[in-house]
Amino acid sequence: MTTRRHVLQLLATAPLLTACGRGDLPDPVAAWRDPGAAEQDPRRFALAHAILAPNPHNTQPWLVSLDGDEGMTLACDLDRRLPFTDPNDRQITLGCGAFLYLYWISLRQRGFNCTFEFFPEGMPEAPGRLDAGPIAHVRMTPPTEDSPATEQYFDQITARRTNRNVYDARVPDTSALEAIVAAANDWLEPSATPPLSARFEADPARVAPLRDLVWRAFDRETRTHDAQAETYKWLRIGAREIAEHRDGLAINQPVAPLLKAVGLFGEDDLTNPGSFINETNLKDWKAKADSAPAFMWLTTPDDTPLSRVMAGMAYARMNLAATKAGLAMHPWSQALQEYTEMTELYAEAKRMLGAENETVQMLVRVGYAEPVEPAARRGVDAIIKS
Repeated sequence: MTTRRHVLQLLATAPLLTACGRGDLPDPVAAWRDPGAAEQDPRRFALAHAILAPNPHNTQPWLVSLDGDEGMTLACDLDRRLPFTDPNDRQITLGCGAFLYLYWISLRQRGFNCTFEFFPEGMPEAPGRLDAGPIAHVRMTPPTEDSPATEQYFDQITARRTNRNVYDARVPDTSALEAIVAAANDWLEPSATPPLSARFEADPARVAPLRDLVWRAFDRETRTHDAQAETYKWLRIGAREIAEHRDGLAINQPVAPLLKAVGLFGEDDLTNPGSFINETNLKDWKAKADSAPAFMWLTTPDDTPLSRVMAGMAYARMNLAATKAGLAMHPWSQALQEYTEMTELYAEAKRMLGAENETVQMLVRVGYAEPVEPAARRGVDAIIKS
């Protein structure tokens, strides 16, 4: 069992030890540098940007086929879902929507438009759960007369991050927050369905209960064995694992692979709420929750697969708008997850956010923070069906 004494002893000797280097392994963040620069096919150029979309646990659950000279079909890679914490595939579907939005605006940057046909073979049979059928057929089309010459958020794609740092105390200006929530809808046709609603809260008196909510949900997940076991599956500990997988949740502190190598950072440690690893982790994340100066949330009137796709597209745009405004953004998803242990907090979140008759698709903190490095990505070829 991990003890404080064991960890402190290892930390004391860490400067004398050398972790395995990446050697000839791929650069895990190469996809963020000038994506698609050498691509002649506009679809591959767009895919090189779409893979930079936000997605849960960085599972990158996208499976693509290129159809003829103009088409692209997106399906879910069913092996890259989160069956315990996301039992209805709601978050995974949001990540697919985000992918589609980045694909769309990247085609527009190349001078094309596109048409979407969502769930062309019908909605999944199981309630909410995705199957192997297509989520969308996307056909590249010539620009229309009213197509913008450039897409205002395209340049933010490679700058966008999910920022998990402690946030500054400074509260963002109301005008900046209003512009970000407006971005959730200003790309839609007025008659678009389903409608989306984006809101924010920056009043300290009303932010405090939201901080407490997201913290209690994080703590609850830490104390839920199967949720932590699922997270462990997607942890990439140290530079070598990050480069080998180029997905998942990266832990790249130099001592982390050493802890794992000597048996002090294994699945048993992560699933034990009283382990030194989790005690330290909870302390760190409590500080992050307490630092949130403002929250935003995105709701839909129902929770169909199509609503989730549209919400994912809207969230991607909000995230890009925040990046353009110089603001950091980080989803706090635990209280919105639909597994049994979270039922009570899920209901509380809906009441607190005034969404008893809606589905809260995203809840994020937003503010100012030190920048973070980009997350690993596997590259375009890894998501195209052979």
